[in-house]
Amino acid sequence: MIANYRHQLVLGLKKALYKRSGEPYRIAGHTLRYMPGTRPVRLRYIHSRNGDVRYDALRLAWLSTHLTEGDTAVDIGAHWGAFSVLMAAKCGQTGHVVAFEPDPCARAVLANNLNLNPGIKRPVVEAYACSDEIGEATLFSRGGNAQSSLVRSAVEFSPKHKSEELRVLLTTLDFYLSERHLPEPRCVKIDAEGAEIRILKGAKKVLSSNAELVCGLHPYAWPEFGNTLAELKDLAAAAGRRIRYLDQDAGIGDEAKYGTVLLERYP
Repeated sequence: MIANYRHQLVLGLKKALYKRSGEPYRIAGHTLRYMPGTRPVRLRYIHSRNGDVRYDALRLAWLSTHLTEGDTAVDIGAHWGAFSVLMAAKCGQTGHVVAFEPDPCARAVLANNLNLNPGIKRPVVEAYACSDEIGEATLFSRGGNAQSSLVRSAVEFSPKHKSEELRVLLTTLDFYLSERHLPEPRCVKIDAEGAEIRILKGAKKVLSSNAELVCGLHPYAWPEFGNTLAELKDLAAAAGRRIRYLDQDAGIGDEAKYGTVLLERYP
């Protein structure tokens, strides 16, 4: 209760202080700006015991060292743009960033955060949800929070968590990149609340390329998607890749857990 009160007090002060200019966030030589309450986690939390915080910090640190001027990068599940803005800053004026965010509430905040950073080349923001097919689907949304998903179980964790159903368009990453004649991505970040295996099934060309992939795993949602760890391992193996949690040196093992993994090419 006290911690929540302090959080709300600090957030209120930040809104008053950074209302027009955005809250500054310094990383990898860049000063980025975000609406108060939407900035990325600080890198000092890469050893946090909180898994959400630790993996967000680790992803930011990883992306900040794996992208450079002229690269193409893809952010699937861009949400408020914490990673998209950094990716655009790193790829520079000659690079290209695509941010997929199907939730309209989250996409509006993403647009505001991009507006706060006029010095970077603006990413292309797409309203598609990535999957393994082209078509339409239902997106379950709770006002643009970070849990928007193509399955209900990833959003409604209890009876009080009611979601809104939105119709969204689906695309595959391979089809999208081919249709727009985009170069091979240097990095692809996936955080899609359980849809990650379907997304990878629709990105076999990307998996077979030299692209580096960092992917959030949400195994609790896989049963409703109809996916399994065995499928994920088969996809990685077929592309000559191994799966490793971002905070570990060992592979994924026989049991998937929530976290962020790298799909690394075998040396």
